[in-house]
Amino acid sequence: MIDLHCHILFGVDDGPQRLEDSLALARALVADGVTRVVATPHILDPPLSAARIAAGIAHLEHEFSARDIVLELISGGENHYTLSLEEMRGHSINGSRYLLLEFPHSHFPASAGEIVFSLRSAGLIPIIAHPERNAGLLRHPDLLQPLIDQGALSQLTAASLAGDFGSPARQCARYLLKRGLAHFIATDAHGADWRPPRMRAGLKEASHLLGKEAVLKLTAENPQRVLDNRAWPDV
Repeated sequence: MIDLHCHILFGVDDGPQRLEDSLALARALVADGVTRVVATPHILDPPLSAARIAAGIAHLEHEFSARDIVLELISGGENHYTLSLEEMRGHSINGSRYLLLEFPHSHFPASAGEIVFSLRSAGLIPIIAHPERNAGLLRHPDLLQPLIDQGALSQLTAASLAGDFGSPARQCARYLLKRGLAHFIATDAHGADWRPPRMRAGLKEASHLLGKEAVLKLTAENPQRVLDNRAWPDV
C-alpha cells in the first residue's frame, strides 16, 4: 500500500521528535502493510524548506537501510491553505502536479473554492486532507462536492474510518466514501503510539462499504497515479 499522508520525519512538526520515534513509526507502517510513504510535514508560514525535507528523508533512508526497514520514502508536504501558490508548488508530492492541501479543523473557509480554482488554473491538483475532520464539513459534507467538481481530490484518514476520531468523523468519512467524494485513504500518522497508522483497521471498514477492489484503488492505484504524475481521468 501507498500512504500519501504521513508525518514520519522527526523534529520538524508535531510528528516524531526523535530518530527513535520515526523508526518506531516506520516499523508500525510496515506492520500495517504500507510499502511506500510520502513524508508530509506541516508546511506553515514561514514554510519548511524543501531542502530540509530532502535532508530529513535522506537521513531516514540511511537509518532504514542500517536496520533493514523496508519502506520507501517520498517527498511531499501538508500545505496550509493560507500559503502562496508558489510555496505550495514547492511542496508537491514527489515533484508532481499533485499536492496535499490542509484547511483548518475549526471551519470550512469561505475562500476554499477560490483556492482550488487558483491551483487548478496553475495546473496543480489539490488533494484535500482529512475533510471528514473539518468542523464545517462534518455538519455539511456536501460542501465538498463543488470543490471536487472544480477538479480537487480528497483524502480520508484511515483512523477516522476506524473510529479513532469519534463517531461524527467516522460517519462523515463513510458518507464521503459512499458518495464517491473520497479518492485516497492515508494514515496521517504522527507516531507509533500517538496517532498511529491504523491503515488495516480503516480499510476493513471501507471494504464493508465499497468492497475490496474499490479500496485497493484508494490505496494503490490512485496513489500510484499521483506518484507517477499522471493526469487524473476526470480532471
